[in-house]
Amino acid sequence: MENFKYTAYDAAGRRVTQVVAAASVEDIRNHLWSQGLHIVDISRHRLRIPPLHELFPTFIRVSRNEVILFTKQLATFVRVGVPILEGLAVLQAQSSSAALRIALEDVVGELRSGMSLSSAFRKHPKIFSPLYVDMVRSAEVSGNLDDVLRQLATYMNRDESALRKVRNAMMYPAIVLGLALAVIAVLIGFVLPAFARLFADFRATMPLPTRILLAIGVFCRDHSLALIATVLLVTLAVTLYSQTKRGRETWDVVALKIPHLGTIVQYAIVERYLRTLATLARAGVPVAQMIDTAAQALGNSVFEKALAEVRGAMLSGEGFSGPLSRCDLFPRLVIQMIKVGEETGSLDTNLEEAAEHYAEEVDYRLKQMITLLEPALVVVVGAMVGFIAISVIAPMYSLVHAIKN
Repeated sequence: MENFKYTAYDAAGRRVTQVVAAASVEDIRNHLWSQGLHIVDISRHRLRIPPLHELFPTFIRVSRNEVILFTKQLATFVRVGVPILEGLAVLQAQSSSAALRIALEDVVGELRSGMSLSSAFRKHPKIFSPLYVDMVRSAEVSGNLDDVLRQLATYMNRDESALRKVRNAMMYPAIVLGLALAVIAVLIGFVLPAFARLFADFRATMPLPTRILLAIGVFCRDHSLALIATVLLVTLAVTLYSQTKRGRETWDVVALKIPHLGTIVQYAIVERYLRTLATLARAGVPVAQMIDTAAQALGNSVFEKALAEVRGAMLSGEGFSGPLSRCDLFPRLVIQMIKVGEETGSLDTNLEEAAEHYAEEVDYRLKQMITLLEPALVVVVGAMVGFIAISVIAPMYSLVHAIKN
């Protein structure tokens, strides 16, 4: 007797997941059929020690680029006729990621026990997203796995490129502010205390800017442990709150309302949604499943709630462009292009063109934001440097005057 885990739907449409003991998969399948259940998945259930990448997902995880490379290589194997089990075994052996090797080893084992490729991928959601799994499942039905895998690789590559542009755009301001704060810390911690000792020796009074900076340095030194503990506690509290449902919703709302940046975030989400829809539509994923998967891939609760209402209206027969226009999150250009796509039967092409347009729009607005940030940073850093310069140079004149007297 072995333990098996099954997932099925009953006559009322309720999802049932249980672990049962049986002699074989066939015994469980016959038992579930006799109860009138619709079987989704049956797999062996074995107790195991979770690997490190599951215990510490923040520190040990599979990068997006590794998944993209794996997808491209698997598409090549499928296209040239290499059996899927043999191809996965080769990719598992040559992967540089321990987490991906462990996952692929499990996938190969599940395939040998009779499970489908999409169901095997679904067991590793940290590596293979719902979008990935749904597209592979559609490919299993249509028989065009190599084309779908290439589409997936292209989609993920474009998505990663967009995220990289955002990270690169924010790197310059972060470096400038970081260097400015480092210079201030050195001056407060080492330079100004030397001036304080000189002024004490000559019984002279330091200028006000110097006294302010010196007081800040003394306060930080005397309360360093308390300040470090406060920063760590605040960081931990913010991190934990951001991982709660309410915290994520709060951040999603705030992110869309930040001047300039909010528009960029909105257009980036619109671009990702359109590209995901186009990719799923081209892969032949059913409409209802396509809408659900695309909404889950956005990572923004504001859009997810609005699109849930759009899905309901769409399934009730209202079409797609009409309900989408009522949620006030998508520009008129998108609504019009979707409407034309619905009327002409070229929805996937129009979605892809709209996605390309908003990818360029995000890139343009990012450059525009950087152009605005540069002079603002110059003013802020200049003011900081000027204040520090006065704090350092002014004591020299005061000290020379004290020596003369």
